[in-house]
Amino acid sequence: MTVTTEIEPPHYRHELFVHPQSLAHMRRIVSCLVDLWDFQELTHTAALCAHELLTNVDRHTPSPRCTLTLQRRTDGVRITVGDSSPTPPTPRTPDWVAESGRGLALIGGLAFDWGSEPAPQGKNVWADLRSSRQRGIA
Repeated sequence: MTVTTEIEPPHYRHELFVHPQSLAHMRRIVSCLVDLWDFQELTHTAALCAHELLTNVDRHTPSPRCTLTLQRRTDGVRITVGDSSPTPPTPRTPDWVAESGRGLALIGGLAFDWGSEPAPQGKNVWADLRSSRQRGIA
């Protein structure tokens, strides 16, 4: 009997130029992958978190070029968006009647954890989503 263990969990990486018209397409990609990875209870949350992270690239960085990475873990999914700005995101107290400014508060309420870290070409902003039940990596 042979047992094979993956060293790295499955992941998806997509380089793109984010603009408002691309967001619906990216939400569909995220939803399909999270479903495929058998985390259906995280599908809508993952799509929304990815949308918010990508929107921040469009609104708060000098270049729309970024990388979206989804990483399957035994207990959920990590969504990471890498962009060209070294400036970390700054959470603010949301103005619930304003048109924008609630993205990080939303991510903070939906994700198990989130954060940002410097990267060679800017920064990576990530959100960890956890499932209510643990699964093995397929």
